[in-house]
Amino acid sequence: MTLKGFEGFLKAGEIARGARRFAASLVESGVSVFELCERVEDYIRRMGGEPAFPCNVCINDVAAHYTAKPGDTLEIPEGSVVKVDLGVQVDGYPVDTAVTVVLDDRLTFLKEAAEEALRRALKTVGPGVNVSEVGRVVLETAKSYGLKPIRNLSGHEVARYNLHAGLSIPNVPSYGGKFKPNRVYAVEPFMTTSEARGLVVEAGAPTIYRCISYKRVRDRYADMLLKKLWFKFRGLPFTERWFRKMGLKPKLVEAWETVKKLKMVRGYRVLKEASGGLVSQAEESILVTEDGCIELTGFLE
Repeated sequence: MTLKGFEGFLKAGEIARGARRFAASLVESGVSVFELCERVEDYIRRMGGEPAFPCNVCINDVAAHYTAKPGDTLEIPEGSVVKVDLGVQVDGYPVDTAVTVVLDDRLTFLKEAAEEALRRALKTVGPGVNVSEVGRVVLETAKSYGLKPIRNLSGHEVARYNLHAGLSIPNVPSYGGKFKPNRVYAVEPFMTTSEARGLVVEAGAPTIYRCISYKRVRDRYADMLLKKLWFKFRGLPFTERWFRKMGLKPKLVEAWETVKKLKMVRGYRVLKEASGGLVSQAEESILVTEDGCIELTGFLE
């Protein structure tokens, strides 16, 4: 298979490989989540990429969509299960990867189960394979560890400026489409304890947003901000924490309260395991080829 046309994904994958290792090295009890997010995102920029979405740092029962807010004082607690989910884009071509760091040796099995599920799932991937096969393997792996997968979280197809481009990759057996060659997908098993419900629910206010379209609005400053966000991120997610780096004038920052209520802006609320169960995650982005797949961020190396 020729890799011509996939150079952006490949470069983003190389940067994400280093960013994931760097992020994992930063996770310790007492570390500021704000500083962790900022340092990971700055690493991505130094390496020649841009964050494809705000760095997520999700602790214990928080499964997804938590990034530091401006002035965030949250610190990583002792003995916690920490998921760092990060994305890198180069010229709009994004990759997505995540790693779990466990700060209590008694909980290492949660991390191991998610990584083993990812390892086994990737062995099943190929053109024409139904995505339900991934769900079957993830469920079987979870059971072998005495755990449950999170049934309402899934992987996803990835395309230019689009992190959720169509096909979903389930973590339980479920009817779905088939993997196609020359497409990029993110496979991401989530695990929780056997006593937990095995599903996530929304909790708290959004910390991550996305412009889904742009249409002129009457308020001058709201329109200026919406237009700036649309053309800068082109539909990829962002966070209010980035406004400072964007050098927005005070009037535009003030306009955010109006803009985030518009139908053209979607907020992503934090997702928690419904019964408070601990959650682990492992994620790799892959390019499906004619005879298998290429791991873009080298998670399993």
